[in-house]
Amino acid sequence: MRESTLQLVNYLMILALLVTLALHLAMQSFLGVSGYEDAMSYDTVAARYREPLSISLLAILLVAATYHGLYGLRNILLEARHGLWWNRFVTLLTLGLGLVMLVWGFRTIVLSFGGS
Repeated sequence: MRESTLQLVNYLMILALLVTLALHLAMQSFLGVSGYEDAMSYDTVAARYREPLSISLLAILLVAATYHGLYGLRNILLEARHGLWWNRFVTLLTLGLGLVMLVWGFRTIVLSFGGS
């Protein structure tokens, strides 16, 4: 994929991060809760993570944060050294790391949604 396309996707992920993080923090602090103690109670937190909207926000947040973070790491590593082999190695390394992070994150989301 071209670098300009990857950068455009990164910009979209930044926008998704801003929106979903704002909604996530609002839902944790003042939307649907009567105060800090209510927001932090186990029952409230467990119920919140069984709502489809919360799960959707967490999934979008996971994908956006993973892409944004690993894209930045990839750029840092590509600036450290140059060459076709290094470029392929770093790209495959960050892709593999991203897949591991997404699988583990979605596993956690599914387990919390299922109640386990």
